[in-house]
Amino acid sequence: MTLARQDPSAEQPARSDSALREAQAIAQLGSWNLDYVTGELVWSEETFRILGIPPGSVTPTPELFFALVHPEDRAAVRQELESACLRPDGGYSIEHRVVGRDGVQRYVRERGRVRFDDRGRPLSISGTALDLTDRIHDEEDLRQRERLERGLLELAAMFLSRPGPGMDDLIDRALGRMGELTGTDRAYLFDVDSERRTFSNTHEWTAPGVEAMIHMLGDVSWEGVPECARMLNAGAPVVIPSVSELPRYHPERAFLEAQGIRSMLLVPVMEGDALNCFVGFDAVKNERDWSSAEVRFLQVFGSLMISTIERERAYADMMAARQREMIGHLASGVAHDFNNLLGVIDANVHYLHETVRDTGTDPEITQVLEETHSAIGQAKVVTSGMLSLSRTGGFAAERVEVEDAISGLVRILKHILPPEIRLEVALEPQLAVCSNGGFLQAALLNLALNARDAMPDGGRLRIGAFRVPGPGSAAVALGDTEVQDLVQLRVADSGCGMDRKILDRLFEPLFSTKAKQRGHGLGLFMVHEFVLRSGARLEVDSRVGEGSEFRLLLPGWNESSTCTRLPEPVAGALTPETLRVLVVDDDPRSRDSVRRLLEMDGASVATVDNGLACLERLRLEPDFDLVLSDVSMPVLDGAELCRILRDRHPVLPLILMTGQVPAVFPGTHLPGNPTVLRKPLDLQDLRTAIGQLEPCADRH
Repeated sequence: MTLARQDPSAEQPARSDSALREAQAIAQLGSWNLDYVTGELVWSEETFRILGIPPGSVTPTPELFFALVHPEDRAAVRQELESACLRPDGGYSIEHRVVGRDGVQRYVRERGRVRFDDRGRPLSISGTALDLTDRIHDEEDLRQRERLERGLLELAAMFLSRPGPGMDDLIDRALGRMGELTGTDRAYLFDVDSERRTFSNTHEWTAPGVEAMIHMLGDVSWEGVPECARMLNAGAPVVIPSVSELPRYHPERAFLEAQGIRSMLLVPVMEGDALNCFVGFDAVKNERDWSSAEVRFLQVFGSLMISTIERERAYADMMAARQREMIGHLASGVAHDFNNLLGVIDANVHYLHETVRDTGTDPEITQVLEETHSAIGQAKVVTSGMLSLSRTGGFAAERVEVEDAISGLVRILKHILPPEIRLEVALEPQLAVCSNGGFLQAALLNLALNARDAMPDGGRLRIGAFRVPGPGSAAVALGDTEVQDLVQLRVADSGCGMDRKILDRLFEPLFSTKAKQRGHGLGLFMVHEFVLRSGARLEVDSRVGEGSEFRLLLPGWNESSTCTRLPEPVAGALTPETLRVLVVDDDPRSRDSVRRLLEMDGASVATVDNGLACLERLRLEPDFDLVLSDVSMPVLDGAELCRILRDRHPVLPLILMTGQVPAVFPGTHLPGNPTVLRKPLDLQDLRTAIGQLEPCADRH
């Protein structure tokens, strides 16, 4: 059998046609020919592709071609084609758009030439069609990137300059500018609560005619958008070009369609590995693809925004620290001076009360003295709170009996609460906490006064104390405690309640929702300082129109507690009626008031006005049983007097008095670690301190 040899000349045209088709496909360049005599139109395979039609599936005609030309460009193409027949060279050149059978819009550059007969009549026109779509899109992307880069520079200038109107207004303006630059319908910022696994729309810009969604997107659970949550928490952007193309049962589809979203882009803003917030764009009017430049634009904007927020936060913290320091110095100084005055008033009122109690005095005078004593008690609590604002040291903790602390508070509240407010107290018995009695009472009083002001038309104020196994959850939580054995002190009201904006600013110094004539904004700030410096925790829940609840969590006292326990009285100790006391104080009113208290208990008392006078009196009369000295004196203060007495009279008991907070003057740095009583001086505290002194017969 003989094999027939193929003619190479027959293969050559087939190879040439194949090479031509491949070259046209690579160059995205189609060819065409129109015979004016027969009306026949021929397209190459690449021309079919450019027009979005499968090759050979239809017969090309001029009518079909013009139907595929973009309506806005159709008249220009007809005009150019007709003009080519009138030109001497028959040249034809135009760029226009076509909308292919596949629905894709493409940009085309057509070039051709008319062939004429000997008489100049047009016979046919041949030409090429170059697909410019990729180049046009690349140029548009380049222009868009340049526009976005200029926009980022503009936004950076906005953020880096200190914002006058505040961060909220700055973010709103930035979102509006971003929306304009990208041509989107919505631009927004969402805050993320990782503990509660929710997100909230905090800022939103919408194009004209587009409905805002911010009102319906607060505290949205991650469970409703699990796929978006997964990607954002992983630090990945979420790009959805077409919501309608998501599977019908896709968890995000119904959520997005309810907002009218057709396309969406979300970009996470991370702090370390944690999701802090996210920014995004919505397309509502038409679907759209999101370019890599737009994704990058949002990422850079998010980083710029979070760095600015961190800078503002640091600046705000610095200013708040300065403000707290100034308030602390001022409040501590005022409280110290006021305590000296309170000491005089309290001692004299107590003296008057004891004097007239058994003499058949008019009952109204007795009532006046009791009310005055109650007001002094409230003033003592207030000054304790002011002293807690001092930023100069730690916190002197002690065993505090909860029932005693709240009983003293209730006595004060009975005089200052209006009759329209019903006070209810519920205490678990035998509760003790490791805290500071004066500061704790001041914190509770401020919470009670805050509750009173929230009920101008009356209501119910509940105060309770209970053991709890550990901290709980709350709308606002302040401080933390490492122990689990806790005592919860609860102050709840049925008043007007607080919204989220007020809750967020609740503990700012000088912030108050009251009228300027009534509110000073220090009450809850005192509570804030007490909580942070005492190792306690405060939980706050509130609803507008339903009232508020403050829960103060304190470590319970037990035998292993590190706080101070009051020493037991010493057997055979000194008693006031057997004492000869030397009182040292530069304020004559304070000297006289303390003298009266001691003499009322039977002591023999002498007074001097400074430390040097004390030393001289002791040189002449060394048989005093006790020196009771103020700390702050212009001539040889109490601390220096303590050091000299320790050297010259080592067994002579000394008790110091001061209006300063224990962190400022603890007394433990002095030789002999003398007892330090806080002003305003309480008679029972003085008696207790004297009862803890050991008598020494040979000290003279």
